[in-house]
Amino acid sequence: MNREYQGLDVLRGFGLFVLVTMHTAFYHFSGLYDLDLDNPPLIVTLIGFLLMFAGLFAMISGLVHTLQHERKLHEQKLPPKQVLRYVVAYFVGMMVIAYAYFNVTGPGIVNMALRSMDESILVHWINTGTLILPSLDRFLYIDSLVMIAMNVLLVGLLVLAYRKIQSPKVKANISLFGGIGFFALSLIRIPLYNVYLEARDAMNWPVIIALNWIVNKNNPVLPYLAFALFGMWMAYLLIDQDRRFSMKTAIVGGILFVIGITAYIVLPETMLQRQIDPVWFAIMMAQIGLFVLLISGMIRFFDVKPRKPGKVARFFSRFSKGGLTVFFVESVVSAAIMAILRGAGLSITLDIPMALGYGFILALGWGSGLILWEKAHYKYGIEYLLSHWLARFAPSTKKAKLER
Repeated sequence: MNREYQGLDVLRGFGLFVLVTMHTAFYHFSGLYDLDLDNPPLIVTLIGFLLMFAGLFAMISGLVHTLQHERKLHEQKLPPKQVLRYVVAYFVGMMVIAYAYFNVTGPGIVNMALRSMDESILVHWINTGTLILPSLDRFLYIDSLVMIAMNVLLVGLLVLAYRKIQSPKVKANISLFGGIGFFALSLIRIPLYNVYLEARDAMNWPVIIALNWIVNKNNPVLPYLAFALFGMWMAYLLIDQDRRFSMKTAIVGGILFVIGITAYIVLPETMLQRQIDPVWFAIMMAQIGLFVLLISGMIRFFDVKPRKPGKVARFFSRFSKGGLTVFFVESVVSAAIMAILRGAGLSITLDIPMALGYGFILALGWGSGLILWEKAHYKYGIEYLLSHWLARFAPSTKKAKLER
């Protein structure tokens, strides 16, 4: 079993780079509230699609955590109870980070109808000079870090449940068919989301609590556990050293991608309206297929015949190591820069190309900072603190990687 797959580091880092760029571009685009969501420009549709790439991180997380937990159980021979404590500690740590992020430093929730932005504490303070408490919607919102935390817990429990199955091939098949089945089950999110909205309007807390993490916007268990299950499937193929890894992932990923894209083309365009409808389901299907293909391709390119990554690959891989800290603070920093420029008397209006340029320049700046921070082993960043917390419960692969 390989200890690390550098292709995954590069892909995850590239995903974070793109996400930081798109976050900044989207929230600083001056014409945001005037967009015609029924007939959006192609570039706006593309930005909207890229902002929905949380599933990539869910799939990589499912793959990586499966490998780590299997190694703890079968190579390091750790007791299942110790692995369970590690999984729960990881879940708790990520949930603390997730809720601190979205309520204190995270990006806004856009309300196109009211032409308003529901902002986090620090971003609102920078933009207005006033301190606020986060809205209830921000506490209930399922951002990408909450989703990853939920998948960390659920994947860990599944690996522990699999531990008496000796064959990685059987585990791979269970994970694949489990992923397909759970994704199909995610269709029930379409009617359940309306049930959730009615409960939210009526402040029906039993229903809100029961459904929030399962169906609420933006990245709930339905369907994002399915992304993690496909990651588990690929992890067990790798553990089994399946020589048909590339062929199997190409077939499954290709079929899902083609069906998803075909359904998206045929169905009415509602992506930017962020409705939970058949178009949403088609996009999720296409993304599962695309991410399976991307992950498989990166592993094949970087790890089947291990090669030394070039400068560009190393640039992106640093985001895989220190990118969570960047993700945590990037909304605050981008808002602060704009506030300083406006405070200096500059009247700034960003059209789409300028907003994308602003986001890209800031992402390059973060990447340059990571080059310097790498020399200090990303000390005192969120990854550093989380890995040291986890090392109290079991050996942390993340901690070892940061310290190299």
